[in-house]
Amino acid sequence: MSRYQPTSSFNRRAMPKDPPLPKGFTSVTDILDDSIHHNRTVSVVGVVKDYMLPRSTVGHDWKSKITLFDQTTEEWSEGINLDVFLPLEEMPKVEAGDIVIASMVTRQRYKGSLSLLNNKTMTDIHVYDARHIVECRGSRSARGALRPPTRKVRREPDQKEHEYVLWLYNKIDKTVVPDREEVASRAEQTVNIKDKFSLLQDVKNSRFSDLIVQVVKAPYDLGDRASLWVSDYTENNNFFNKTKNDSDWVDGIPIRDGDEYGYTGKWSKTKSSTTGEDRWDGPYGKRSIQLTCWEPHADFIRKNVDVGSWVYLRNVQIGNGKLDTNTEGFLRTDRAYPDRIYVSVLDPQADRETLDRRLLEAIRRKRDYVKDHKQALNGGTKRKPEGSVQNENRKSRRKLKREGKAKAYQEQEQSKQAALLGLNDHIKCENADKTTVPFSSILEPVRYDTTFELPFTCANYRTQARVVDFHPANLRDFATSRTNGEFDVLSDNDDGGSDSDSSTSSKEDKKRRPSDKLIWEWCFALKLEEVSSTLPKGQKPASAWVLVDNTDAQLLTDLDAHNLRSRDNADLLEKLRQQMFILWGDLEERKSAIEARKSKTGWKQVPAHSDEENGDGAGSVPGLSQTSNKPFACCIRQYGVKVKAEEDEEANAGEGMKWQRVFGLFGTKITSD
Repeated sequence: MSRYQPTSSFNRRAMPKDPPLPKGFTSVTDILDDSIHHNRTVSVVGVVKDYMLPRSTVGHDWKSKITLFDQTTEEWSEGINLDVFLPLEEMPKVEAGDIVIASMVTRQRYKGSLSLLNNKTMTDIHVYDARHIVECRGSRSARGALRPPTRKVRREPDQKEHEYVLWLYNKIDKTVVPDREEVASRAEQTVNIKDKFSLLQDVKNSRFSDLIVQVVKAPYDLGDRASLWVSDYTENNNFFNKTKNDSDWVDGIPIRDGDEYGYTGKWSKTKSSTTGEDRWDGPYGKRSIQLTCWEPHADFIRKNVDVGSWVYLRNVQIGNGKLDTNTEGFLRTDRAYPDRIYVSVLDPQADRETLDRRLLEAIRRKRDYVKDHKQALNGGTKRKPEGSVQNENRKSRRKLKREGKAKAYQEQEQSKQAALLGLNDHIKCENADKTTVPFSSILEPVRYDTTFELPFTCANYRTQARVVDFHPANLRDFATSRTNGEFDVLSDNDDGGSDSDSSTSSKEDKKRRPSDKLIWEWCFALKLEEVSSTLPKGQKPASAWVLVDNTDAQLLTDLDAHNLRSRDNADLLEKLRQQMFILWGDLEERKSAIEARKSKTGWKQVPAHSDEENGDGAGSVPGLSQTSNKPFACCIRQYGVKVKAEEDEEANAGEGMKWQRVFGLFGTKITSD
């Protein structure tokens, strides 16, 4: 097949001096030089040396790759890869020898290699057809070879850029450019590669598979290779059956890890030498496979992979281990490309839209396994009571009619009571059809027909109260941060990641890494006090603290939590202060004055002779109870949480634990209209 031959020297004689790069452009040599910072935006013009046809990705975009070089790198035939993510119909079409102008692309280092990455909103890619550039010699501009754009562009190349493209085409050594048909054939083969991805439940002996798995035990260094256990939380009957009491394992650690015949027995781990990081952190049963990885994969694993890492492994050979008892995996050196690494670390905390759907499915399987495992330990979940179905007959219709009249009368009475108490019209709550109960009755223990008093009951109430205190004392601390939990990326995850005691939080989630993303959530408490028109004179109103979690605080304030101590969020802090003023009036000002008085006098707590809530203490600062705010209707839930028991007799929730009754606010919203 013919290659491009040097054209007439007419243009070289016409341009005795090499023209400079167009303004704002960077040579390929400078891009490959580490003196340019990563994530810097550059523009480049180069000759197409190789390319990869578009492939579909997990998201809406397709991916293509174009390798570019220019006169500064032709001597050593080195180029820079341009990764392009666009819809298929907007992908630029190139061939070997074409010249590409790529403006506003990002220089990045991905998996140890330098490359360029397009930006969907900023990047323009212009392609000049090599077969038509020759026809432009007379005009001294390559404008006529410019292909129509495949998508809307921000700017067209100017005259100097057209001239530079023509000069580059004549300047470049055409023997460096691969054959057009040969490159096209190779690119066509890249899209016909067989998909070897497989779940662990489907792997078969003597086959090569690509896997997305989680490392469930720290990699074991064997010198020229590394051994590790991985799982995708599917089950395979040919795998080793991992149980809690395996004879060859001590505290979740294989005694002969990587040494099936026990030759290194005197160096093997014993029960007394185990550490927390060496323990088994994976699923039990036949859900994990042992892999042996040779160089260069082993070196990459030593430096980048740890327990809890999600990895993408390519070309793993499946077969039986040395003992020929269980199926194992082997990741060997690629003889054709000995430096090629087939291990990639996946980031489950990345943007969900860009995550591999197969990784999402694996994380979901782990979440489901952890839930099922927790239910098994707790003896299963309780059955929910089945609701009764009313028969549509005359008697039931008369009953509904009577209930309707009673409901109307109840609403009328509640309206009268609200007017009498002067309720805050700007606070709305759900369940308006429910009977309002006094706040004091909510605090009373519920007694059933049992021989003992229950520590709490799960119930929802609608009541009327006002705020007399809040915690934390500073509004800036109403939002708290946590690291992004492993299961937060799942769209159907209802657990969130805020429960640090939940069994869904694995050990690796609790280790804070610099790359971990922070999630900000609302978390504060309000002290509510009963309001009643029938409260006996001299009797102190009932009061209790109620917790406000993230979702209920979002409903209450109509705001999303962020770092309120950051100056960038000063506007959000002010909005929160205005919203809470509607709820509690001048309570914050009074509380701030009391906190300032404590700080000034060095009080660690309110003196015994000072009744802070009733304002009877020394000084001129009024007490919190004298706050000028209106009562409001709200919804309260009662539930129980496990806390540490101080005395053994109190332990009614398991060893060393007891139940504590807690109240929470829900279904309540601050409105400004």
